[in-house]
Amino acid sequence: MRAIVLDELRPPDMEKLTSHLQAELVGSSLPDVFWLELPPELLAPEQAAHEQCGPHRVAAVLELDSLKLELLVRSATSLRCSCTDYATTAQRDWLLAWVDGLIDKLELST
Repeated sequence: MRAIVLDELRPPDMEKLTSHLQAELVGSSLPDVFWLELPPELLAPEQAAHEQCGPHRVAAVLELDSLKLELLVRSATSLRCSCTDYATTAQRDWLLAWVDGLIDKLELST
């Protein structure tokens, strides 16, 4: 799996990160997995054409001392649709900017 990973985070930073993700992102059926929805203007043509599959999102996974942001853009409604694909360059740039903003906002030590 392609992913952006923030690792070796200290326990106080993990607490801030957990609280923030619980407050700001959509939770999943798994306790440490959250969904970050992509803005509609960043959807690839096939994703935009598949409105019924939306919202399109990526998984943010909390682990013991890290955050993993998967680069697989998934459909919220279908596991096996052709609109599920790895992030485009624009989507990947947006995700990196989101992570950078998260580091600044929460003052995480990296």
